[in-house]
Amino acid sequence: MTAYILRRLISVPLTVIGVTLIVFCVIWSLGPNVLLNAYMTGNTGRAPNAAERIIEKYGLDEPAITRYFIWISNTLRGDLGYSMAGRMDVSEAILQMLPSSLELIFLSLIPIVLIGSRLGLRAAMNPNGPVDSVFGFLSTVGWATPDFILGLLILTGGFVFFKWLPIGGLKLVAIKDWKDYTYSTLIDSILNGRIGIFFDQLVFLLEPVLTLFLVNSAYIYQISRAGALEVKHADYIRTARSKGLSEREIMLKHVRKNAMIPVLTVGGELFASMVTGVVFVETIFARTGIGSLIADAALMFDVLTLSGCILVISIFMITVNLLVDIAYSLVNPKVTLWKELPG
Repeated sequence: MTAYILRRLISVPLTVIGVTLIVFCVIWSLGPNVLLNAYMTGNTGRAPNAAERIIEKYGLDEPAITRYFIWISNTLRGDLGYSMAGRMDVSEAILQMLPSSLELIFLSLIPIVLIGSRLGLRAAMNPNGPVDSVFGFLSTVGWATPDFILGLLILTGGFVFFKWLPIGGLKLVAIKDWKDYTYSTLIDSILNGRIGIFFDQLVFLLEPVLTLFLVNSAYIYQISRAGALEVKHADYIRTARSKGLSEREIMLKHVRKNAMIPVLTVGGELFASMVTGVVFVETIFARTGIGSLIADAALMFDVLTLSGCILVISIFMITVNLLVDIAYSLVNPKVTLWKELPG
């Protein structure tokens, strides 16, 4: 298990380098003239001799390999250019908007895993029974429905018809003595001692969280149900059943832990799908976050913002996949990255 974790840790820098190469190739395929215009937006373009300074700073007249290392050096210092979509530096825009999206994702992820896996185990206790049939149908519909379609349906039902749920987000600028510590409204409301704002933000998050939950919990339901049904036919389960244990005891003591292993393996894939869903959900519910930033940048062809967001999200996903693999190795110590060589 230790060797597996070390190998995964070693593979992370190689994966990150691969991501940076892909992002770099996309950026520089646009050509020096397009990039020069992109870098000259904002205050940088108003300085005297701005074009010459930008060409020298970003190596726009250098060979590709030199430009790559200059770009990496600037990126490590947080210099990703100016964001036309965010009207500030790209790094600053990502820093301010990413926490809002992360609180949306994590608030959705908790009920997705807990409720989705629980329902999957419950359905596996009596396969093809009434509970399995009902939740199986609902999960199929939920997983087949795109995020933006479901979001529009929830928006129409909760806001347009009933007018009982707000959309968008809290206007924190108008709040007296408010200080941004993490740019996450939930966390900052606690740090500012504003518990009322904490609960107000939860109300604003209800509809987008519900959208992500309904789509992704259907996937977890299917995975946990399939894993539980597979474990139920294992030899040690038959042994436990022969000892007189009830199906409920077998599910809680033996099946549940092993059925959660497949859920862990799809954790990275689930996170990736939720990041994609955030782009649609934040746009539909008029929320400010990394998803809405990506959508605005795409409409404006803001290549610097798009490349910065892709780079940050990719590194974040690599980290999440690493944590998932480590958690999987702890749950199932028999896992190995590849077969050990003899001797």
